Amino acid sequence: MKNNPLVCICIPHYNNQKTISKTLDSIINQTYENIIIKIFDNASTDNSIAILKEYEKKHENIKLFQNEKNIGGEANFTKCIENLEGNYGAIYHADDLYLPNMVKQQVKFLEQHKDCSAVATHAYTINENSNVTGFRFIPKEYSLDHFNIIGNQLELFESILKNSNYITCPSVMGRTQIYKEKIKSWNGKDFKTSADLDVWLRFAEFGKFGLLSEPLMQYRESTSSYSYKDMRTRTDENNMFLVLDYYLKKYIQSSLLTKDDIARYHFLLFKDNLNRTINEVIKGTNTKLQLNIFNKKIFQIAIESKSNFIIYITAIVFKMIRIMKLSESLRKKIFELRFKR
Repeated sequence: MKNNPLVCICIPHYNNQKTISKTLDSIINQTYENIIIKIFDNASTDNSIAILKEYEKKHENIKLFQNEKNIGGEANFTKCIENLEGNYGAIYHADDLYLPNMVKQQVKFLEQHKDCSAVATHAYTINENSNVTGFRFIPKEYSLDHFNIIGNQLELFESILKNSNYITCPSVMGRTQIYKEKIKSWNGKDFKTSADLDVWLRFAEFGKFGLLSEPLMQYRESTSSYSYKDMRTRTDENNMFLVLDYYLKKYIQSSLLTKDDIARYHFLLFKDNLNRTINEVIKGTNTKLQLNIFNKKIFQIAIESKSNFIIYITAIVFKMIRIMKLSESLRKKIFELRFKR
């Protein structure tokens, strides 16, 4: 990498006094040297501003920007996009940790693969105490080689239909020009908390999408975090389907999807209905969500992999359980298993 092209890392921030120091330290300690860090605070009310100002004072490549009022999470992500600069840009979360070679490896990849618009990485998972608890999910077919290149938007969309959204949001580095001229915004209005998936699919419209199989960051799955609690308590449909439905309509109209693609979409709905059913059973509410265990296409996808078959068997069990009146103690036991780490 000649001359080390400039990398701009933007961090949307709100009330992260417990984690922001470790996050910033992990970025400051990157082996790649030409990095500028911009932090966009969304009117925090805790002590994090004092921490951020100390880092800004100590490090000349850290710039702090404070919103006068809270503009919402997605709008703050858009602000990050608007203020990217240099050759490459990334939007990091304020509670995750980034391994020392992450930026270097991603820049190296993008420098060597000029036809790629962006690159994501595999990730470890960590808990509230920053202890490693495992790995984020990555499709088996993408874990065998050092890197994989997904050819276009349709190929990435089909991969998402098969595997759900496996792209770890803060692991993505993109070409700044594409971010600013093509992506432009984080569309929370239409896609809510799944706006990141729409961004990655839009990146794949303007170039190939890379995936490094080496875990180069640590993604925090705190039991108090929104994403962790959302999966284990949510009873409404996953916002991911706002994105999937949008692109499904686009590709059905152009007749580019296969019957298997459509079947996998319905299996994702089946999986989400199971998750919602479990949460409703725990809450003791009456659930009428469809669990089509006798659907031929659902069964076809279920036997494609061990993990899918486990989902299918679990659906059979909870289809029976939900017609029973469970005692408070049994519902509590299911809840404890749900949150077991």
